[in-house]
Amino acid sequence: MMAYKSSNFKSTDPITPACKKKIYNTREEAEDMIRYIRETRVVKALHAYQCPTCGLWHLTSKSKD
Repeated sequence: MMAYKSSNFKSTDPITPACKKKIYNTREEAEDMIRYIRETRVVKALHAYQCPTCGLWHLTSKSKD
């Protein structure tokens, strides 16, 4: 019979997203947040965009040009 040997489990760092900006899973989620922000604060024009790095959605105040 083999004796049980405990592993020396070391905790790992959580997965760090590629982007530091707040992420939204869908365009709809991002646009819902834009509507909420516009209703609750005075802000510049906001736009949702799909990030070329992570593929998820972020908000920006930069123009869509």
